[in-house]
Amino acid sequence: MALRCRTLALGVAASGLAVRPRGPASCETTQQEVATTQPADGPADLQQAALLLMLRSGDVHELFLGSSSSGCSSSGGDAELGPRLASGVGSSPAFDPASGCLLFTAHHGTAVGRLDGSGRVSRLAGCEESGMRDGGVGAAAFLCIACLAADGRGGVWVADGGRIRRVDTCTGAVTTLTGAEAVAGWWWSVAYDAAAGELLAATGTAVCRVRGLRAAEGGGEGGGGGGGGVVEVLAGSWTEQGSADGSGGAARFRNVTALLPVAGGRLLIADGPDLRCLDAGGSGAVTTLLRGCFPERGARQLALLPSGELAAVPVLGRPSTAGHGGPSSSPAASRPDAFIMIITVQGFAPRRGPSTDRLLGLLAAPVEGPDGGEMDSGGRSSTATATTAAASAGVSGAVAVRVGGHAFTAHRSVLAAGSDYFARLLAPGGSFADSGAAEVALPDADPAAFAHLLSYMYGTSMRLPCTPAELLDVAPELLRPAAALAGRLLMGGAVSALTERLAAAATPATVLSDLLWADAYGMTELAGRLRAVALARPNKGLELGCLLGQGVERCPEQATALMEGLLQGAR
Repeated sequence: MALRCRTLALGVAASGLAVRPRGPASCETTQQEVATTQPADGPADLQQAALLLMLRSGDVHELFLGSSSSGCSSSGGDAELGPRLASGVGSSPAFDPASGCLLFTAHHGTAVGRLDGSGRVSRLAGCEESGMRDGGVGAAAFLCIACLAADGRGGVWVADGGRIRRVDTCTGAVTTLTGAEAVAGWWWSVAYDAAAGELLAATGTAVCRVRGLRAAEGGGEGGGGGGGGVVEVLAGSWTEQGSADGSGGAARFRNVTALLPVAGGRLLIADGPDLRCLDAGGSGAVTTLLRGCFPERGARQLALLPSGELAAVPVLGRPSTAGHGGPSSSPAASRPDAFIMIITVQGFAPRRGPSTDRLLGLLAAPVEGPDGGEMDSGGRSSTATATTAAASAGVSGAVAVRVGGHAFTAHRSVLAAGSDYFARLLAPGGSFADSGAAEVALPDADPAAFAHLLSYMYGTSMRLPCTPAELLDVAPELLRPAAALAGRLLMGGAVSALTERLAAAATPATVLSDLLWADAYGMTELAGRLRAVALARPNKGLELGCLLGQGVERCPEQATALMEGLLQGAR
């Protein structure tokens, strides 16, 4: 596994980085409001931000990690801060997909705060005084919060001293998971693995799995402890420090400061200056991936970027080399904390759904016969195969959908429920129902894109516990064809999910191409978001000059809208 680490200077000290989907958030809760802060450039900027950088000063900015390869950027660097979006926030952010809010550690570790999409900062739980009390809003107290981990199911898990606690993101109620105390030392990091439904926690020298979470999830506002937690040591030791790879108890850690679950049941670990990996879902082996990539004191947070790269925020304060027998080997050790590290490697990004090849193999019949027609593995034409499959499944209401060189067999009810296009086509009295045919064709559509959309239809019809984005975990190269086909099939939910991905993936090098494509396919909402991305960049004047020069002939309407936005921003 080849890894490459680069350091991006920010000019300001960061306290955390949050990756959140674009689009407005909703978080109707009953938390005690502490302060209302109007973002410097309006709530819309905050709602559309994909990467939110929290600064030591308490301000929040959008972070741009793009490329200047378009020739339109004057920055010459890969990291840029956008305008201030909010202020008065703390550190250690965690985005909660259930509420759409950004949660963070407040009041120097004695409270949990939240930042909603409108820019309002409020207190979710805790108070200004240190303590260890469960209860509802205004009653609970925290000793010293080290880390937060949202589970996406209405809870945020808190590493608080030697205990693990849960905050209900709707009510603000705090419950302590008894039985999950650290045997030695404090819990310094927690992470929730949504794919496995597991909570992981680490002291400085031991990485553990925490079981029995339902006990805390059922805790009420009145407090009284959740009970039922069980701690299983996956690797390392409660008391012995070191730096050794190996399985289970044979591994040793120097100073674990951050955890991040990634694809394949793996757990990335910031251990002092080193990046290490635990095979939590398999052998339990610990492997050092990259030595000296972090400052000596380690990384306070690891975050997976939409690009699949790994971002690391260093521990606050100038890195120390005390106790290590001389200067650090870390390339960042002599620098202040006004930077982040980006580590590039294939395979970090999680794939929540099956691959395109897997979906095509499951849902469609291939292939090409001697007469140029499509053939299945038995030598029959795919038209015949699809028709036969649909006819033989007539009792269950099956229909064949021919897309390119593939024939998909699906339930009429699923197609009608997942697509307004199919609902009209298959409605009683409609042209398709009247014809009595067992097959419908989608000319010029992409089979791979349709495979993902059909999987999405089945997932939503069965009400799988996944977000639309998780059900449509398509590869980047399929985003455009899948979004275009979803629009054609009138699949509103799929269009929204894919629009989020397309907007989040826009860079200075691609925004013009993305904008022209969105305009060509009538995706008004996406075009508006892409214009906002272009207008929000700090060096937008020079960049938009390049964009307008290239786009005015190809798409005068979008060029006019960009110019109007640029002029309004200059007023």
